[in-house]
Amino acid sequence: MPGFSCLLHTNFEFRKDACLVSGEIKGLGYQLNRFTLNKFLADKLFSEEERGIIILEGIVLNKAALMKSDSGKGWYDVVWNLYQKLGNDFFRVFRGTFSGLLYDKSKKKWIIFGDHLGTKFLYYYANNDVFFLSSDIKDIYDYLQAKNLVTKLNLNAAYMLLSYGYMLETNTLCDSIKKILPGNYLVLENGEITSYQYYKLPLSTLDQDFDDNEVIDMLDQKFKEAVALQFEKDKEYGYTHFVSLSGGLDSRMVSWVAHELGYKKQVNFTFSQSEYLDETIPKKIAADLHHEWIFKALDNGTFLLDVEEMSLRTGGNILYYGLAHSNSMYRLIDFRCLGIIHTGQVGEAIIGSILKNFSKKSLEKLGGAYSEKLIDRVQTLPVHFKDATELEISLLYQRAFNGANNGYLSEQWYTETLSPFCDVDFFEYCLSIPINARIHHKLYKKWVLEKHPQAAKYVWETTKRKVSQKIIYLRIGEKKIPLHQAHLALLRKLRLSKKPSQTRHNMNPLDYWFLSNRALKDFGDKYVAENLPRLAAFPGLFKDAKELYEKGSATEKTQVLTLLSAVKLYPLC
Repeated sequence: MPGFSCLLHTNFEFRKDACLVSGEIKGLGYQLNRFTLNKFLADKLFSEEERGIIILEGIVLNKAALMKSDSGKGWYDVVWNLYQKLGNDFFRVFRGTFSGLLYDKSKKKWIIFGDHLGTKFLYYYANNDVFFLSSDIKDIYDYLQAKNLVTKLNLNAAYMLLSYGYMLETNTLCDSIKKILPGNYLVLENGEITSYQYYKLPLSTLDQDFDDNEVIDMLDQKFKEAVALQFEKDKEYGYTHFVSLSGGLDSRMVSWVAHELGYKKQVNFTFSQSEYLDETIPKKIAADLHHEWIFKALDNGTFLLDVEEMSLRTGGNILYYGLAHSNSMYRLIDFRCLGIIHTGQVGEAIIGSILKNFSKKSLEKLGGAYSEKLIDRVQTLPVHFKDATELEISLLYQRAFNGANNGYLSEQWYTETLSPFCDVDFFEYCLSIPINARIHHKLYKKWVLEKHPQAAKYVWETTKRKVSQKIIYLRIGEKKIPLHQAHLALLRKLRLSKKPSQTRHNMNPLDYWFLSNRALKDFGDKYVAENLPRLAAFPGLFKDAKELYEKGSATEKTQVLTLLSAVKLYPLC
């Protein structure tokens, strides 16, 4: 994965990638390497001066404002002055997607950091004096293998993968490799490694009085500011706007609002099962807005064969199919003239709340697992939450940042990627609105209808209705089901109708693909047969993985395939 690495008290011969901009800084007891994309280079730093070293990866959306406030200085000087003025967490004033390192030579102090919401993953290995950090987990595995150091499987993490589909907290599949958490940074000084939290999302409230019109006005203003901040970065570099578009609301609102703000030269892109709503809706929107539009059909699910390619990028720490489906399109695109991949990442979870209900049962577990068959094997964080506000924040950090942010690993191989919904200032404003006003998309729909009514005239894939259409819900237990979909839910309950994933009528109909494309089943069966024995040292895990693959859904099969690809590519004993 493009980025940088830092080795202390050791050395290692790095592999070179001709497609990336490389560099090296060496000194007494340290070796720093750069392997970054040839894009947005003016936002990045890889510089050494007498006072210190600064590495900055990614893009800082408010760079121009920061440089203006320290006029006459270069980017290195601006960043160093921020460090002198604000201290170790100087990067808290950055906005964007970034990671980096600062070495203060006079104090012999290393500061290593990621952004507020963890969009740039950093992994590290620390043992005695040796410290190895990298944006690319494969580098650390290569080092451990070259030095004949044991790479032991983190059994708890393996069950996280087979349940949640991603890693919780600092875990990776290797028990000696950790991940820096969102909003955290490391300080290495006097032989000690200390982790600090410099940012945490504020808790929301359950309910309180507020003015609907005032809130929607401010929400719209802050969203426009977040959109403009991203799209201006494309203009700064002369890039064409590359904007995702699906049948949902999130990507639609990014593209639509950007268009209204004057960013009309967009290339929209979509990947989906053909002829489903996730193709037909964005096709109509892009045509009406006079945008260029690229569609990649996911028919037959052939991208599911790319398990090893994806696990090489992720270390197997995330269910691979989500990255594979987007990568199947990105690898066909020439990104030289394209800028940021603008997405609607976790928009519904922010404006609409990631919570589905306020039941007591939901407060007793961390939801969001792809599979609950083995979830009792996972030793998780304390899962009894005081109220819905605590649960919401925990779900955002685990499902959105530790989980969904892994999707960036596919996109960051080609360019930078951002979602205006994840703009820190916009995010905080949304959380200042009580959950009761946001849950079930109540506020989201009001915002679209009042501020961008033309965007509401298209069908919304989630409800299969236009946003402007009133929907009557039926409450069945803890679930709310749209009345017009109740008969389908009943038929599925009685097993008289297939689930959407078992038919073509889904963006990613995994079960349908496994059933209709014999090559996928043959591939999976052969892969399991060849690689399941690698789990022989863990009899319980061997049995559980075998049963989950043989009896599980297509999603559960891909969870098993992800785990097996990781233990094959990175021998974990």
